[in-house]
Amino acid sequence: MNPAVRCDEEHALLRTEARRWLDERFPIARVRALAETDSGEDPADWRELAALGWLGLCVPEKHGGAGLGAVHLAVLLEETGRRLLPCPLLSSTLAALVLVQSGSEEQRARWLPPLVSGESRFALATEPRHVWGAALADRLVARVGEDFAVLDARATGVEPEVVLDRTRRAGRLGRVSAGPGEKLPASAGEALARLTPWACLALAAEMAGGADALLTLTSAYTATREQFGKPIGSFQAVKHPLVNVLIGVEGLRSLVYAAATALDAGDPDAETLARMAKAKACDVYVFAASRAVQLHGGFGFTLDCDAHLYLKRAQTTRPTFGDAMHQRRWLAEKLLGPAP
Repeated sequence: MNPAVRCDEEHALLRTEARRWLDERFPIARVRALAETDSGEDPADWRELAALGWLGLCVPEKHGGAGLGAVHLAVLLEETGRRLLPCPLLSSTLAALVLVQSGSEEQRARWLPPLVSGESRFALATEPRHVWGAALADRLVARVGEDFAVLDARATGVEPEVVLDRTRRAGRLGRVSAGPGEKLPASAGEALARLTPWACLALAAEMAGGADALLTLTSAYTATREQFGKPIGSFQAVKHPLVNVLIGVEGLRSLVYAAATALDAGDPDAETLARMAKAKACDVYVFAASRAVQLHGGFGFTLDCDAHLYLKRAQTTRPTFGDAMHQRRWLAEKLLGPAP
């Protein structure tokens, strides 16, 4: 299990352009302002995401997508995580992946083009609660008992759900039942088995971006905040936790791109690497956020400190598709066998 990580000029160009657009579009003041609105987002941003081709990044070209792979997805989500993107791109992407991996050809041809163009908004619902992007979705790719199905979101009676992270809204489904002809041919178990490595990778990439943003934010603050006539960043007690965050972020990014490369190559160890990345991401992101709050001193404990936005994103993302303990149990059974 040691795939050569593949990142070339095309990936670098995607990163540069994504970071430039996100920096211009989502300064932290705008993210805060959107978080205070009823919907939590601006519909114009969704149209821009569609125009950029990000809604169909991993959708085959014959269905209107870009037909790109896991490394491209990791690059893009690392950048959106860095900016706390207040749009349900991740939920839409996972819904598209379920359709690509487990839908029939007729279902792909029917649902993927409007998803990619932004004409119809999709969200993934593996459980009735905590469905990211459900409130404004037109369609849900939802688990219905032992099946997955494409549902009319309005017919499910979506209700807004109060969540910790207001930069990423969630909803709760009321009536979840599949009508005739809407079920996907694959069972829920089969669809989730195909999706889970990609979901773990996507979440870990987004969390890596968030943790890296926190490192930049905190380093900049400690380089200017002075105590005893010196920047507090010059003190060992401040340097050590920041170095630990740096080591964590770099290790996490290595795992993310190893998993992405393995997924693109069809490597049988891809799921193991993706779950390792998700486990590490849970630890690294929460650690980076808690240290950011601490190292900002008294200001860090106020909601005016931007570190709080990242801390809430880290805590709400952590349990999605399994927290660190869940992933390590899976890895232990896979690598060491069942417990005696």
